[in-house]
Amino acid sequence: MSRPPFTAATLLLLAAATAPSAQQGLPTAGAPQMRRVASTNGHRPMLHAVYDVTEDRIRSVETLGAGGPSSTQRGLPPCFDNSDYYLWDTYVVTDPGQELVNWGRKNCSGAGRLRSVTIAYLSEARSVAEGGPGGTLQVALYNGTRGFNALGTEIFRRTITGLPSDFTPLDPPTVFLTLDFGANPLPLADGNFGWGFLQLDGDTGPMLVNAPNVALGTVDAMDIYSPGPARTDTYVGTFNYGALCGCASTWMQLDEIANNEVAATLVRNGSGVNPELLEGLFPPRIGQVWAARVDVPNPCTGGTLCAGNPDFTILFTSAAQLATPLASPFGEILIDRSLARTAPLFGEGAYFYAIPPDTSLVGTMVFVQAAVLPDALPTITLTNALQLRIGY
Repeated sequence: MSRPPFTAATLLLLAAATAPSAQQGLPTAGAPQMRRVASTNGHRPMLHAVYDVTEDRIRSVETLGAGGPSSTQRGLPPCFDNSDYYLWDTYVVTDPGQELVNWGRKNCSGAGRLRSVTIAYLSEARSVAEGGPGGTLQVALYNGTRGFNALGTEIFRRTITGLPSDFTPLDPPTVFLTLDFGANPLPLADGNFGWGFLQLDGDTGPMLVNAPNVALGTVDAMDIYSPGPARTDTYVGTFNYGALCGCASTWMQLDEIANNEVAATLVRNGSGVNPELLEGLFPPRIGQVWAARVDVPNPCTGGTLCAGNPDFTILFTSAAQLATPLASPFGEILIDRSLARTAPLFGEGAYFYAIPPDTSLVGTMVFVQAAVLPDALPTITLTNALQLRIGY
């Protein structure tokens, strides 16, 4: 449901020597609107919605307390936190088909892959519960954005429909929307980056925040591209709200996976007497297949007529390695078989396992060791072990 916008009295364009077109004025009709909708009871509803990127759906919506969201409610504390809001009820809407782009500097020092992105928006679109379409946003992320038409490279774009919107015709909630990348974190290295909103319904827009923020690399300015999606050849200009407020930036938080959440494989071989024949072919990532091989010749080769191909290797699994390798006639036993995760796996030198896309598995340690049977080597031979950290 559209309502008259709260329009800034003054709209200033920021001049940029590197972008001459930024010195040209935006037409009044095309200027992004600052909208403000006061709460009818003085306590604006606040919601936290989670959008599952993999499944392309709103997974959950919960009501937040009057004090707004906390890091506990949103999950881990963000590593980029542009949440110094201007007013809880103030947001920006531009003409349908135009995209607004903000920028800042990411300095998360983690694994360079985003677990989630959280934005804040308001929407006066009629809610789904009232028979309306709900809010609609198209969100984009960019790598290397510096502003003033230095757009960088688009790394993500998604249109999200049916978003939580107005509870009553006069009381739309403030919604914190988390885009959850699940088992497939989005790569984004530290440094300059940008985020954009392509306007589609004329009623839904991101919350404005105070700017600039030197620590975050944000400025009191937004680029406008018309029509979107943003491209350097559709850049219209760079704007702010002049004397009205230093708030030409939008609410954005990043949550990055830590280095110890990345899937990893380490070779463990005790005193080194076992031959290093066991190797992992892929990292043990959730939602993907882990594979390994035992590097010995298949005994059924060389032109031999085989009556079947018998198993000639065994893979053992455990939740722990032995603190001190245990000597045996076949080599050192390196893993604790009393903590076996599976029964011994017989095979022909190749093993694979589909790891569920379950984020609760991240950080789980698994230890594996193989044995080669006399079909492939003269005697039973124990190999090195692998320490697997299941992760992203």
